[in-house]
Order: sequence, then structure tokens, then C-alpha cells
Amino acid sequence: MRALIFTEGGSQIGLGHISRCSSLYDELANRGIEVEFIINSDTGQFDIIKNKKYKIVSWLSKEFLTNYIKQSDYCIVDSYLASEDLYRVISKRAKKILCIDDIGRIEYPKGIVANPSLSTKAVKYPIDDANCYLLGPEYIILRTPFIQVKREYINSQVKEVLITLGGSDIHNLTPSILNRLSNNNSEISFNVVIGNAFNNIEEIKSLSSKNINFLENVTAMEMKSIMLKSDFAITAAGQTIYELLATQTPFIPIKIIENQNNNIAGLKEYNLVKNILDCKDKNLLQKIEDEFNYLLNAEIRSQIINRYNDVIDGLGSKRLIDKLIGVEVR
Repeated sequence: MRALIFTEGGSQIGLGHISRCSSLYDELANRGIEVEFIINSDTGQFDIIKNKKYKIVSWLSKEFLTNYIKQSDYCIVDSYLASEDLYRVISKRAKKILCIDDIGRIEYPKGIVANPSLSTKAVKYPIDDANCYLLGPEYIILRTPFIQVKREYINSQVKEVLITLGGSDIHNLTPSILNRLSNNNSEISFNVVIGNAFNNIEEIKSLSSKNINFLENVTAMEMKSIMLKSDFAITAAGQTIYELLATQTPFIPIKIIENQNNNIAGLKEYNLVKNILDCKDKNLLQKIEDEFNYLLNAEIRSQIINRYNDVIDGLGSKRLIDKLIGVEVR
């Protein structure tokens, strides 16, 4: 038995697909199933999956898929780039296909369609008996270290703040945010996560000071530790918000790209954040500062953390793989 995970990531599209699929990889590997990432990317290597088997290749072609996929393979596809025709090629070649989709992008071929999001109300899927739809928060995918984590304490005074703007920081927001906040909050340490798909690393590091810690290409375990020691976070509204919820880390979410709209809808539906900011807002930095000052209050952070409890149970990957390989969903 072999499982192939087809996805993408890089300097312009970030690493969210790869990050969430890494948990599916772990779940498959833990069951003794041979598994491999097939990644379409403009980046040569990924530290977030450095201990996993992966291939960097332009897999968006009928020829490659036909030659590479065996009829005994289980396939997982998490892509905003693959055409409907390519999904059908994979479905026909593979034993079974699991399509990860959180925006209802195309009409999917026979198989499983999963939308692992807090809110799926805005996404309309066709009524099709050929497909199994797994939708909503019980299917949210967390990287393995984030499953069943508990924050042990809430500091009365904010000591550390995490800044994580995705795998590539495509709008170059990190330097502006640091300039705005770090000098006026010298007593607070800023933990700045930098991915290897960033193209603005030199500019970010030029802002070095005593209260800024640069953390490059951190592992999932390291990211969990950083979140747990940070009092709150400033983050892109992508896959990272689920890890912040899992670690009960209050956060200021910023919409970076349009495909984060459903994540934002879920945060609003569950009343998990006060405001959601948009990277295109000309007053973005002032609004970040306002939210930052709001979260300095320990009572407010405590109330937010209480709302985060039990939103995600961490069993999404298990449920998805159970369904893919034929075990009843629990």
C-alpha cells in the first residue's frame, strides 16, 4: 500500500498546503503505510517536512500523473492550481482520492472531498452520490505536535509576542509591523518566525534589537513551544490560526489573500476574535497597534482563551485517513 500527497508551496503561495498535509503524512506513516509528498514548487527544500519523503516536481501534467500513479495508490490532493481534468486523471488512476478543498474551487471527481474549516456555510458543493463530503471543524487538520495541547498559565503582564505572517510574507508586512511596535514596547520580546520562502529576510534582520528574536525555519515542535510561551500572536489568517487555537494563544488575524475568507468567516461565526484586519487596509498598522494594546489586558486574554477551548479536538487527520483507507469514521 502506498499513499501519495500532491500539493504545492513556495515564495508566492506560502506553505499552508504543505503544513496541513504533513499531519496526514504522519497519520499514514504511523499506520505503517508508505507515503510520499509530491510538491509543485519554486523552492528547493522545505524544513517543515525535512524528515519526510518528498519530491519537488511539476506534477501538473497528465503525462506525469499517468506514469507515476499506480492503481493500488491512495492519493491526497491539496491544490489551488490543479485543473478539474487533472483531478479526474488522478481519480481514474488511483485506488481512491481525497481532495482537500476549502473554497469549492471546482467540481470534483469520484472520491472524498474534505473542507477542514471552522465554517463551510459559504461553500456550495454539488449534491453528488459519487462523492463523500467531510466538512467542518471535526475535520480540521493539525500538525501532530498541536494535538491535545494545554496552555498552563496566563501572564498578568505581556512578556512575549509572536509574529508569523505565513511561509513567505508575500506583502512584506513583517518589517512594518516590527517598526511600529518593537521600539515603543521595549519590555516585550517579539518572536519573529521567518520561513525559507521569505524574500525579505535581509530587510527583516536589519531591524535587529535586544527585544526581537528571529526564528528561522522552525519545526512544528518548535512552533508549538514558541506559541505556548508567547502571550499572543500577530498572524496571517491561514492554517496557523488553527494551531493558535489549539495552543490557546490569542491572536490578531490579518487577511493576506482571498482564499482566507472562509477562515475569517469561521472566526466570526464562533466569536473567536474581536476584529479581523486586511493587508490592503491603508490604516492597517494603526489597527494592528490598537489590537495589540487591547490584548495587553490579561483579563481580556483570559476571556479569549476560554472561548478557544474545545473548538478543535485534534482528531481531524485521523478521521480523514480512516475514511480514505476504508475504516469507519469515528
